[in-house]
Amino acid sequence: MSRSLKFALFSTAFFLFILILIFGFYAWFLGKQRRVEAGTARATFPYSDYSIEELNKLYPQYLNVDVATTRTPVETHKMFVEKLKANDLDGAVECCFAKGDWAEMKAGLERVKAKGEMGMMVGDLDREIKGNFIGDTLASYDYFVERDGKNVAGVISFEKNSEGIWLIKSL
Repeated sequence: MSRSLKFALFSTAFFLFILILIFGFYAWFLGKQRRVEAGTARATFPYSDYSIEELNKLYPQYLNVDVATTRTPVETHKMFVEKLKANDLDGAVECCFAKGDWAEMKAGLERVKAKGEMGMMVGDLDREIKGNFIGDTLASYDYFVERDGKNVAGVISFEKNSEGIWLIKSL
């Protein structure tokens, strides 16, 4: 093999090696940038991934987990029933439901009132509620009503807001 052929083969191999190295680095860099963009890797070189503990601190699974409770589900339920007894639908909705649910809940309560069933609803809800599931930010309570000689369970779901107040999510 001639010297010029050896040089040409060596140059071509070296060029391909450098090209593969450049494209490899570029692919690695793009992959890391996707992870940085997604928030699962640090934004500084060498763009190392966050550990599970660091991710849990940065992105908690549930909002308001670490917020101290200022009003319990039982207190919210009691306040809701008192407002309904006083026929204060606006107060009942504003004290006990998330702001985004006010219009829908008020319309629902007005429908119940228009049907003449508000007394029955208050009677059903004016009972002791018992915790069924109580999590860090979600809770479910049961109340029992007697209908036609049978105990019927009703469920009230609660969700804790950023101020530590448990609000009714569904009746």
